[in-house]
Order: sequence, then C-alpha cells, then structure tokens
Amino acid sequence: MQRQILISILLFISLYSFGQAKEEKPKSPFWERVFVGGNVGAQFGNVTVANLSPIIGYRITPKISAGFGVTYQYYSIRTYNYETHMYGGRIFARYQPISFLFLHAEAEAMNWNCPRNEPLPIGFTTERLWSPGLLAGGGFSQPIGGGKSSIFIMGLYNFLYNS
Repeated sequence: MQRQILISILLFISLYSFGQAKEEKPKSPFWERVFVGGNVGAQFGNVTVANLSPIIGYRITPKISAGFGVTYQYYSIRTYNYETHMYGGRIFARYQPISFLFLHAEAEAMNWNCPRNEPLPIGFTTERLWSPGLLAGGGFSQPIGGGKSSIFIMGLYNFLYNS
C-alpha cells in the first residue's frame, strides 16, 4: 500500500512539473537554417601565422548551403624580417549528398604585402595587392554536441594558383 501511495505521489509531482514547463517560442524557419562557424589558428616559430576566419551561411535545402566569410591573417618570416597583415573575403557553396560527405566550392580575394624582389641583406620591397582564389574540393563532417555543431575536414584545390 505504501508503495502505491509513493508511486501516486511521484506520478502527481511529475505530471504537475510537466504541466508547468514553459513553452519555448519557436524560431522562425529562416533562422533555423542560418549557421555560423569558421577557423581560428596559430603557428609560432621562425614562420609565425595567426588566422581568424568567421563564416555565416544558410541551408537552402537539407543538402545545399551557401554563405560568406571574412579572413584576417598575420604572417611573418623572422629570417627575412618580413611580415604582412592579410585580409579579405569569400563566398562559398556546399553540396552534401550523404550526411557525412560534402562537395565545397568558394571564391575568395585576399589583400597582402607581396615581396617584389629576392631578399637582400638590406631588405626588399613589397607591394600591397589583391590575390584571387577559386577553390573546390570535398570533405568530411562529423556532428558533435547533440547534432547542433559539427567538425569539418576538407581538402580544397586553388584553380587560380600562380606562384
């Protein structure tokens, strides 16, 4: 009998708590499709690099997404006393035929201080210029944290690369 009373009390409390739960205001369909992400990286030594590249995108369909991003990069080579601050932007599109594999294409433009002659003991001259890029490739995505976040690993080839 005591067991039945205890079960009844617990059931009553759980139903009361369930009835008191606040309803969350549903997000609009637009904001449910928006995603943010990007890259942060650093390397230290004779060659030092610091990178910050946030992106924002939109899931057009469950398999197709597109977006844009900005990039800032600090790059220096201590041996040649060379440093530059790179900045630019990119637009991208992604097709995900399978939940964990995707194809990716992006166009970017980066502004940087380009060395104009070979390093000399007295230094070298630089010229600020824009470098375009047209990158394409594919990658792998792995959901983490309950499916709201993912880790992406991709390999891209720059079709406009010119030494």
